[in-house]
Amino acid sequence: MTVSNKDIALNIINYLTTSIKNKQINEEYVESLDVAIDCIADAFEVNKEDAESTIKDKFQGKSLDQLLNTIITSSSSATSTKESEVDAETRAKADALKVEGNRAMAAKNFSVAIAKYTEAIELDSNNVVYLSNRAAAYSSSGDHAKAVEDAEKAIELNPNFAKAYSRLGLAKYALGDAKSSMEAYKQGLDIEGETKSEAMRKGYETAKKRVEDELETTLSSNDTRSADSSSAGAGAGSAGGLPDFGSMFGGAGAGAGGPGGMPSFADMMGNPQIMQAAQEMMSNPNAMADLFNNPAVRQMAQSMGIGGEDGPDLSNIMNNPMLRNFMGGNNPGGNDNDNNNNA
Repeated sequence: MTVSNKDIALNIINYLTTSIKNKQINEEYVESLDVAIDCIADAFEVNKEDAESTIKDKFQGKSLDQLLNTIITSSSSATSTKESEVDAETRAKADALKVEGNRAMAAKNFSVAIAKYTEAIELDSNNVVYLSNRAAAYSSSGDHAKAVEDAEKAIELNPNFAKAYSRLGLAKYALGDAKSSMEAYKQGLDIEGETKSEAMRKGYETAKKRVEDELETTLSSNDTRSADSSSAGAGAGSAGGLPDFGSMFGGAGAGAGGPGGMPSFADMMGNPQIMQAAQEMMSNPNAMADLFNNPAVRQMAQSMGIGGEDGPDLSNIMNNPMLRNFMGGNNPGGNDNDNNNNA
């Protein structure tokens, strides 16, 4: 017999009405529940007076709470029957296979151990001990991904089985996931409570140390990259990507015939680095303006009779035939500069 949504709504209405009659609801909420009953009846377009007859015809006389209790009881009974069948028919054989697996583990014959634990699991797939033992065998054989699968399945079946967290922590650590390893060991320690095992404690401390080391390495690497970037920016030269003329002039021809220790015009013409930079600067007047803010460059310009205390007049520089020739202004190809360098 098919049960419709209207039938289910009437069973719910009957349950709520019965709860009010039996005074299972606090008096102050009765009015609210009456409103809810009316709303359900309106929403499903049913007559709430039909509730009792519908339960008798469609639900074999069972109210909502009786139906739910029947389902729960049946499910529990089926589970108990299944477990008792496993206990009665296969548990002894499965345990014997587990013992054989343990012996193989002690002999470091991991492939045999895995095979024995697998046979035991096939007989009792919900046994967390078998899964945990096979996880240990997988890790010992180097198959840590499979170990993770078994450990997680054991935890899913029994979240309070501490040893499964130890298996998971070991496998995650071996796979390079120190953070997940530390978290797994931490959960295991929490479950063990006051009786913490040495293996779980050491596993946690080892994973925690790796996490801290990785964090320190990451921070150190970031600091190094930042320092390298700053150093590169500092050595990139002056405005517009041009070299730092101040540092060039400080080293090029220092102590030569120029005033104030600055290099002479001939010295500069003989310096390929200065000549190349000068050619680049002629094509970027803005960079030239920034450059002449450098006190050393301004002093050199004044010594050459270019500008006064407030700095050189850029229009004079750009129109000075000698400087344009020096900076490549008359010959974009740079042949004049090559001749000067050869002189």
